[in-house]
Amino acid sequence: MFYKPVLILLILLFLSGCAQNTSLNKTSYYQFYGQNNTLSVINTPKKPMLLISNITLPGSLNNRGIAMRVNKHRLQNANWHLWSSSPDEMLLSNIESNLVSLQSDWLFITQKGPVNQVKNNVHFEVKWHLNKFNGGLNNDAEISGFWQLYKHHKDGSLSLVKQQYFNENQELKDDGYIGLVSALETLWFKANKDFLESLNSM
Repeated sequence: MFYKPVLILLILLFLSGCAQNTSLNKTSYYQFYGQNNTLSVINTPKKPMLLISNITLPGSLNNRGIAMRVNKHRLQNANWHLWSSSPDEMLLSNIESNLVSLQSDWLFITQKGPVNQVKNNVHFEVKWHLNKFNGGLNNDAEISGFWQLYKHHKDGSLSLVKQQYFNENQELKDDGYIGLVSALETLWFKANKDFLESLNSM
């Protein structure tokens, strides 16, 4: 008679343990919110075209697991806190909406679009290279790298117009990965805005 309550207790403990393991191993996915997904752009002959090439990140930063700095020389990727898509795809999509939201006179297109429309015209191209896109050691977010602006000429030649480096960090306003993702989005927007200001000043 005594073994039945013990058996029931063991079953309850087992089920409770399973529930806790499930909650501990629950994967969370993150993405940038974006500026405004309802923005539209109308092309006119007067608008200069800018092709935004793929964003380049080293493998450790282009991992679905969000990157955190462990010390000056080492990063590690989270197991249960993942980007909803690869960072290079997310950043490419986000930079387009960022630049459009800033209401420039430029026409922005990405590699995702039909780039053949600009092959025979004078247009510009920007290539981004990131070497930091991660959580830092001081409860902050880090982003750094450089962009290169090229001009495509009608004869098919290509010339480098400008290369600019950036290195930014921001203290997290909220704890955890939500705070980190929000800070990285803010830093990426700032880098995009600074780029556009440089572009408009040419």
